[in-house]
Formats: sequence, structure tokens, C-alpha cells
Amino acid sequence: MVAMDKKNIISVKNLKYKNIFDGLDLSIKQNTITAISGSNNCGKTTLIKILSGLITVKDTVKFNDLYLESINKNKLFYDEGIVILNEKIDFLFDTVKEEILFVLDNINISDEKKKERYNFIIKLLNLTKYEKLNPNELNRNIKIKVLLAIAVIHKPHVLFIDDLCTMMSKAERHEMENILNYLNSVEKMTIVMTTNNLEETINCDYLYILDKGKIALEGKPLDILKEDNIINKIGLKIPFMIDLSVKLQDYDLISKMTLDMNGMVNKLWK
Repeated sequence: MVAMDKKNIISVKNLKYKNIFDGLDLSIKQNTITAISGSNNCGKTTLIKILSGLITVKDTVKFNDLYLESINKNKLFYDEGIVILNEKIDFLFDTVKEEILFVLDNINISDEKKKERYNFIIKLLNLTKYEKLNPNELNRNIKIKVLLAIAVIHKPHVLFIDDLCTMMSKAERHEMENILNYLNSVEKMTIVMTTNNLEETINCDYLYILDKGKIALEGKPLDILKEDNIINKIGLKIPFMIDLSVKLQDYDLISKMTLDMNGMVNKLWK
């Protein structure tokens, strides 16, 4: 969970952008996983682009206490990894291996370390059997894994991901959650992710919920997800086990939040 002494790696003050944001403030703690959620068209993707510097809003977003627009673009490239999905995902090279290695070709590291890092990443993302295939011919979810590999191959300090798991099965989402947890806990990447599936936010360190260009709720996910009236009005769906736990707590049938169905059944039958 978020430690009190962790510094802000990203901070936003009084963000105003077009008719989407009007005075939004937020901060991202170093080495945490922060989720940004909200209904469709609430500005999640736009916010990710602003936080990562893809959209410039001057004198508003700081990265390690420096305004984004003042940071050299090459340095920003090394500090960040970004996965923002388009309806169509296109790649430049004929093989997955070439596509992923292209990032390291632009970084001054030895061939040995390049090979070591590449082999590690394709194993982490279970891409080994695809490395000689054309990435443009793979299914969408494998393409997303390739994009993630490209984003993290150079060990960025911050990883920005936008609606990564939207079309994934439950098993695929679980695999992706494990990968992100590894990148955060072992590789010490700060992760900022957007999603409209609140189930994906449960194990994050911090959660922002946007509504009409403003922050409607923020805090630790399990605390925020108890605010069912507000969340339902925004148009989001509360995860089943969270919703059930809250209702059972209201009737004093359980004493604390329970996310495991078998565990809940055991508590109810004691």
C-alpha cells in the first residue's frame, strides 16, 4: 500500500483544458499503482495524454518537480513508457522481436545487456512463441502485450496505460494484473492506469474517479468502492463481491470487506 513518506513523482495543479477539465488537481506517488476511472467520455484518455506529455498544458503538470514542457524530450522518453490503444494497432517491423528491440537500438547499452533484457521481457509477457511472427498478424490481445513490451523494455520510471484490459477475458486480465504488479514491486515502476472496470482497481494503491471533468472520489480503492450511491450515479458498475460485502456489512452479517466467495461463505456459515 501507499507509504506516507513516498514523494509525488507527478503532480497536477489547476488543470484547465478545453471543455474537459476546469481546475483539476491530482498527484501520483512514486512506486505506486494509481487507477483513474470514470464513465466513457469523462476524460480519462485525455488526462493520461496530459500526464505523459503527449498533450502539453503549460505550467500545470510536474514530473519530479519539473514542469513537463521544460524536460528534454529524449530524457522524457527514457523516463516514461506509454500504452494508449487505438482502434487499429499498427507496427513498423516484420517480427515481434524487431519491434521490441528497436527501442533498445536507440539506447546506449551493450549487446549482452540488450539480449538479456529482451529475453527477460518476452518471457515475462509470454511472448516467446510469437517473437518471429509478424505483429500485425496477431490477435488484438497479443498485440497489446507487444505494445506493453515496447513500453517497458527500457525500464522506464513511469508506465502510463490506457484501458489496457478492456477486451480481455478474466484469465487474461488476471495475467496482466500479475505482470503489472511485478513491474511495480520488483522493477519499481510507478504505474498510472485508466479503466472503466472497477474490478481492475481493487488491488491498486490509489483510485481517482472522474465525473464531468472533475474528481468525484479519490482514495484507497476499497474505501472508495463503498460509495455505491455516488458510483452508480456516475454510471460505473461496482464489482459484485464489493457490492455484496457492503450490503452484508450493513446488516452486520460480516465485519469486514471480503473479496473471496469461499471465504465469505465460510464466514456466513460460522
